[in-house]
Amino acid sequence: MGHDHACGHDHGHDEHAGHPRAAHGHGGCSHGHHGHAGLQRRAITYAFLITAGFMAVEAVGGLLTGSMALLSDSMHMMTDAAALGMSFFASRLAALKPDSARTFGYRRAEVVAALANALLLWILSGYMLREVYERFYDPVPVLYGPMLGVAVAGLLANLASAWILHAHSEDNINIRGAFLHVVSDLAGSVAAIAAGLIIYFTGWYRADTIVSLLIIALILFSSTRLLGEAFHILMEGAPRGLSLKAVEKQLLAIDGVSDVHELHVWSLSSGFNAISAHLVVKDPALQQAAIKAATCGVAAGFGIKHSVFQVEAEPVGNSSCDVCAH
Repeated sequence: MGHDHACGHDHGHDEHAGHPRAAHGHGGCSHGHHGHAGLQRRAITYAFLITAGFMAVEAVGGLLTGSMALLSDSMHMMTDAAALGMSFFASRLAALKPDSARTFGYRRAEVVAALANALLLWILSGYMLREVYERFYDPVPVLYGPMLGVAVAGLLANLASAWILHAHSEDNINIRGAFLHVVSDLAGSVAAIAAGLIIYFTGWYRADTIVSLLIIALILFSSTRLLGEAFHILMEGAPRGLSLKAVEKQLLAIDGVSDVHELHVWSLSSGFNAISAHLVVKDPALQQAAIKAATCGVAAGFGIKHSVFQVEAEPVGNSSCDVCAH
């Protein structure tokens, strides 16, 4: 996933004197991503093995003890395992090189996987709500002793998975999606332990059903933010926390640049941002230097890894041809 790019490798062409010059740059003065991507895939693999293994334990425990909370949590862990599997598959796709059909490569596979994870959580919540509704009006006795044992073991398994994924959850939306699955399931394990303790001390079996509702609420809460972030990226929204005004100000500060227009900044995937803009540089002698300064400037100042700048001697109206007269 990614290559090492140095700041001075920009390519421009003059069509005619005073006409637009287009330049493409890969921002950043030396970025290495191969080792980081390998660590991310390894983290996903370890978390998947822990989650998939304990999913079976919790499902069997739920059936034997009659605990709806454990069964709900095991279904949630099943979704976690599926999410981690999709995350691993997506990270492998993201590492593939661009080709003639997909010139940006497969980085967006990570965002699509994150979106699928969020939608899967919503579907799971609907199924669990139906089961909880039936169980609420017809409580089933629960073997609280074994239930507590399984719930505590589940808590430890989720803590291990969350610890493995946490280190990579901030810079990758795909892993963040898997991390949120595990965190919400961790909270579910805590709730299942609480339900077991309530049943032990009071004999109130509806506590198990109420805990199931809390788990569903946690699932919906954790997935809503992820869904919004994935949708924002797929809609070519500006990267979170990046100010277009600040980018424009930096570009205008470059020697020879008198105007900036058609400025667009978007994310291909979490942590991989791109920019395109038209720069007005009236002095031809400053145009190539302006391109290089813009490419390295947005890379160093805003972490933008792919840039395309078009240089114009004079502002060109409708230069992007968004609306072309026929």
